[in-house]
Amino acid sequence: MKREVLLYGDTNGNSDMLYFTGLRIPDPFFAFTLKGKKCALINALEIGRARRSKKLDEVFDLTSVGAKESLRGDGAVAAHILKKAKVRALLVPRNFPAYQLEFFRGQGFDVEIAEGGIFPKREIKTKDELGEIAAANLVAAAGFHVAEEMLRQAKIVKNRLVVDGEILTSEMLRTEIEKIAISLGADAMNTIVAAGDQACDPHEVGHGPIAPNSLIVIDIFPRLRESGYFGDMTRTFLKGKASSAQKKLVETVLLAQEVALESVCAGVNGADIHAAVEEVFRRANYKTEMKRGVWSGFFHSTGHGLGLDVHEAPSLSVRDCVLRAGQVVTVEPGLYYRGLGGCRMEDNVAVRKDGAELLSEYHYEWIVE
Repeated sequence: MKREVLLYGDTNGNSDMLYFTGLRIPDPFFAFTLKGKKCALINALEIGRARRSKKLDEVFDLTSVGAKESLRGDGAVAAHILKKAKVRALLVPRNFPAYQLEFFRGQGFDVEIAEGGIFPKREIKTKDELGEIAAANLVAAAGFHVAEEMLRQAKIVKNRLVVDGEILTSEMLRTEIEKIAISLGADAMNTIVAAGDQACDPHEVGHGPIAPNSLIVIDIFPRLRESGYFGDMTRTFLKGKASSAQKKLVETVLLAQEVALESVCAGVNGADIHAAVEEVFRRANYKTEMKRGVWSGFFHSTGHGLGLDVHEAPSLSVRDCVLRAGQVVTVEPGLYYRGLGGCRMEDNVAVRKDGAELLSEYHYEWIVE
C-alpha cells in the first residue's frame, strides 16, 4: 500500500519539518508528500515567503481553501486536500501529535507510525550539510577561544579565580560563549561550563565560582540560525596547576578519543568502537561503577549522530550499529570521579569508506597558565 508522509509541527523544534520544507516557520503547520511532490499547507502570514523559497513543489493556502470549502481547522483542510487527491494511507513520525493522529484516523485514513526515522536519508549528509556542521563547529571553536582567554586573564586570589575584580563563575564564561555565538550567527543554548565535581554529572550546565586547579568541562553545541545545523564539541581546561592524577585522567581520555577516531570507518560496528574506548579505560585501571546511587567512570555512549538534531542516529554505544559512509558522529569519551573531577573531549567526524573526515578543530592544550 502506497503511503504518503504526513508531518505536523513548527520548523524550530521539529527537525523533520525543517529537513522536509527547508523553511523557518515558528508556528505548527502540515507538510506532506503527494504523488512524489513535497507539499505544505501554509497560512496567510507565511504563504508568500513559502512560495518564494521554491523549496516545496506545491504550497496550499490554508485560508483560501478553508473558506472555499467551509472547513474549520488546519487538520480538516489537510484531510480535505488528501482525500481530494485520493490518498487513503499515511505514514507519520513517532512525534506526531496524538490528537492529530486520532483526528486523521477518525477521518478514515489508514495511519501508520514509522518505526524509526521517517526520513532515513537524513543520516547520510550531503556535501552542503557537512559544510554546515563544520561551520557550526567553527562557532564552537570561537567559544573555546573566548573561554580560554578569560581563564588566561584570571588571577588566582585566595582559592578563587578573579577577572577584572570579579570572581569568575560558570555563568560568566557561558555568557561570553553565548555572545560570541550570536555574533557569528548561531545560538549556543545550554552550553556546559562545569568545574570540579559538577562536571561529574555530564549534562550539568555548571554554576557558581570556578576554583583554580580544577578540571573544567566546556561542551558547546551551537545551532546555526540560518540552516538549523548543529556543531558539538567539548574540551576540558584547568587554570592553575594540575595534579598527577588529573594529568593521567586527561591523558587517558585523549588516548581513548584517539583510538575511537582511528576506528571510525564505514562498515565498522559502533558497539566495537565503544568497546575499544572501554578497553582503554580498563587497562588504565579506571573503573566504571555505581555507589550510593551515583555513577563514576565512563557511563555514557562514545558518541552519537549529529545534524539538524544535536542527538540523532547513529550511535556509538553498547547497541550494535554498523556505520555507513556519509553519516556524522561525535566522538566524546569521558571519565568522571568526584573528588578528582571530570574530563571529556569531543570532536565530530564524517564517516568515510576509508576512515573518518574531521569536521571540528581546536587544540587539546588543556592547562591554562
